[in-house]
Amino acid sequence: MDNKNLILAFALSMFVLVGWNMMFPPQEPLQPVSQAQVSPPTDAEHETAPQDEALNTQTADPQATNTQTTDTQATKALPAGSKEVLAMDTVAEFANDVLSLKINVRGWLTQATLLQYQEALDNPEKIKLLSHSDVHESYINSGVLRQKLVEPFKLVSLTEQDGNTTAIFQGKLSDGYVWQRTYTLDQGSYIVKTTDRIKGGAGLKLYTQVVEKNPIEPKTKNYNEHNGPIGLFNDELTEVTYDELDETSTKKFASVGGWTGMMTRYFMKALFGADQDANYRYYFKGDARAYQSGMINDGVVDGGDMVFENNIFIGPKSVPSLEKLGLGLERAVDFGWLTVIAKPLHEVMLWLHQYIPNYGLIIILMVISLKAILFVPTQSGYRSMANMRKLQPKMAQLKERYGDDRQKMGQEVMALYKKNKVNPLGGCLPIFMQMPVFFALYKVLLISIELRQAPFYGWIHDLSVQDPYFILPILMGVSMFIQMQLNPAPTDPIQAKVMKFLPLFMTAMFLFFPAGLVLYWVTNNILSIIQQRLVMKSMNVD
Repeated sequence: MDNKNLILAFALSMFVLVGWNMMFPPQEPLQPVSQAQVSPPTDAEHETAPQDEALNTQTADPQATNTQTTDTQATKALPAGSKEVLAMDTVAEFANDVLSLKINVRGWLTQATLLQYQEALDNPEKIKLLSHSDVHESYINSGVLRQKLVEPFKLVSLTEQDGNTTAIFQGKLSDGYVWQRTYTLDQGSYIVKTTDRIKGGAGLKLYTQVVEKNPIEPKTKNYNEHNGPIGLFNDELTEVTYDELDETSTKKFASVGGWTGMMTRYFMKALFGADQDANYRYYFKGDARAYQSGMINDGVVDGGDMVFENNIFIGPKSVPSLEKLGLGLERAVDFGWLTVIAKPLHEVMLWLHQYIPNYGLIIILMVISLKAILFVPTQSGYRSMANMRKLQPKMAQLKERYGDDRQKMGQEVMALYKKNKVNPLGGCLPIFMQMPVFFALYKVLLISIELRQAPFYGWIHDLSVQDPYFILPILMGVSMFIQMQLNPAPTDPIQAKVMKFLPLFMTAMFLFFPAGLVLYWVTNNILSIIQQRLVMKSMNVD
């Protein structure tokens, strides 16, 4: 088998990978729930809680949650002269060295800014994971089931010590309960610790949810990249698309520990209980306009008060940092079906970055290392192709002798290979051994935040996006063309014509690949050309 089959195999593998993921996206099964489970908020604004009256008759059928409750069903009558708090005014703002937060009069987190990440290389504005605009709105809110906030939260105290901030707020619920909320933000942390105390409210339950209104799909979204609701329930990662929620409205889960939230390629907003040995109820909900990932905490009774302890993560999906938390949040960085290769590859890259502060150089070093590991089988494959190149004159004679008799031609070719001890499959091994690494590296470059806006040299300012001038893809196409000239020419004229267009086809396909991935393949091609030329020289093959 000559090099045309190697490249065709690679191209077909790319199409299979893309086609399979597009035609058969992974689907998560809907988890059954019991009658005792509490339904997520269902009012028109997705801000108030469902009521027990609507829950006692709920079945395990997920469609049963589609019916919305009215205000009269949802809450008891408000005290005379009171009204639900609707204002969005900011009541407090505080920050540490990595995260800045704004809290409104309802106790919601309405703005969260990542102080160490900017929007783009040419846009110094910091990333806002929670924000409000005319088009898109994202916030984290909480509520007490069967209650409404009738007196807004007021800032009781704000203390800072050694870079750690504690903010205490207090408001009042419709039944007269005093709701005290405490936010704690430690220096260097992306976790907002939240403690809610409902004075005299034994038996009440609290829900917390991440809300996305009119989510904006990223322009660079890839077919195997998840954006939207995500959760870890009973150690199983569950990803739900916005489109799925448009169709099913609500998905509910019960789990010991776990977490839920919303994610993009590089960042995440996640909710999890402080006690990971406790039982929690989670839900995803959406209606083509607003989407929620939420959890319901039963809390603990403390002297007649109800106390709820939850944590909120708002930050980057950095695997080393998330692993230290011991919550499984690093599972949000999903390397897919090649995790067994991609995850160690990612870890090696991070380790090397301690000594080599340029991921482009690390990619080149990894190619060299891979070539060294595969040197023996690669050398054997190139020797096989060199022997086949030697046999080209005899192959031409066989073609003239047997003409269009393909069966006889195939028999004679195989006899020729056997006589000269040539393995036609030998040339396939090198590329087949590299393809899993190639696909794994593609996933690593796609979702690893460490490579976001990571520069190389010259015009490559971000290895995680396409080459802005398409220089690397063109170099890849040129190097592929040169490599093809070193390989045995196809005897079939149709195949020969197809092979002439393959470098152009592959170049076009690589135009929009991450620059780091194209750098990997250009380096691999150059090293392969050098190695193959040395083998041909040692065997006196022109």
